Amino acid sequence: MSRERTIQPEAAFEGEVISLPLYLDYPASTPLDPRVFDAMSPLMQGARGNPHSRTHALGFKAHHAIEEARIEIARLIQAKPHEIIFTSSATEANNLALLGILRAATGRRHVISCVTEHEAILRPLEALAEEGVEITLLPVDTEGRIDIDELEGAIRPETTLITLMAANNETGVIHDLNAIGRIAAHHGIPFHSDAAQGLGTLDIDVGRDSLAALSLSSHKIYGPSGIGALYLREDIEIRPIFHGGAQEKTLRPGTLPTALCVGFGEACRLLLETREEEAAGFTALRQEFLATLRAKLGNRLRVNGEEAAHIPNCLSLTIDGVEAEDLIDRLPDLALSTGSACTSARGEPSHVLIAMGRTAVEAAATLRLGFGRSTRTVELRYAAHRIAEAVQSLIS
Repeated sequence: MSRERTIQPEAAFEGEVISLPLYLDYPASTPLDPRVFDAMSPLMQGARGNPHSRTHALGFKAHHAIEEARIEIARLIQAKPHEIIFTSSATEANNLALLGILRAATGRRHVISCVTEHEAILRPLEALAEEGVEITLLPVDTEGRIDIDELEGAIRPETTLITLMAANNETGVIHDLNAIGRIAAHHGIPFHSDAAQGLGTLDIDVGRDSLAALSLSSHKIYGPSGIGALYLREDIEIRPIFHGGAQEKTLRPGTLPTALCVGFGEACRLLLETREEEAAGFTALRQEFLATLRAKLGNRLRVNGEEAAHIPNCLSLTIDGVEAEDLIDRLPDLALSTGSACTSARGEPSHVLIAMGRTAVEAAATLRLGFGRSTRTVELRYAAHRIAEAVQSLIS
């Protein structure tokens, strides 16, 4: 269903001006930080060298810029620069990690994951199952948490990989990477995590958390779309999943997009400087928004995963008595979604919420929204006012 419609460019609220549409879909993608654009801009104009053609100054300049970006990405997660492999996205990084590590293994192969993982993990696991890999998907409780004891109990002699996301892309619920990493390390099993949703607010240290591989996304941390990365610990055996040139140690053939790599590196540099302060600010915004919305909706409102550890800037809200699609139709001035951008596009009930024990009706009554660097408290009060107004129009 197309939701393109004409709206006013701004609204007056509580004596302030709100620019419209108000962007609240940060879990799906973040705006490009102007400082990131400034870092990229010189590399998108004039003569541009191929970073893999280092026989002349332009090629060497491009190569040097990419290597500097690689250093910044590695610094953010406490990795070594040569352990960073550029990809086109976190989805590609997930595929490279899962397919590459499992196809490099011999004998019986077994992977442990979770029912609430992103499609970019679940679909590669389905492909591996067709190749004879055994898959164990751990259940979650009503708050979206796995049981660490169940994880350890699922380990077998042939377990080849554990893959569990850092933070859920719909609910924001966090897996305890450090606890999982300790179990994986104790049993000598590589541990991979999809950190696309958690990188912006979580302090991830690949050494401390015993990670063998970590998938990263640029456009979730105010960097450009079209670029991601896989951290791969230097001792991990892996096969490429497609073939071509020798770029990225033959694991990711193809000419690297210099400007995108530089933008990703700059986004990581900025994030390292501001992450702790921003996370605290997001927590305050979350509390203000929920207090305002609860005052208006009362018991109609349920926050999915609220009792679990969670990132502060991703909210899954079930509103009893309405359908989220109808609600969004009445909110053209708010940019939000009904769940993951991937599953929303197919119109299917959220597999995450179903796994948490919600009914299909409850899943259909659920909004996902988030906020970011530029979000103001007054904007969230406006959003709460508009959501409550739309709910009232649907139930009256």
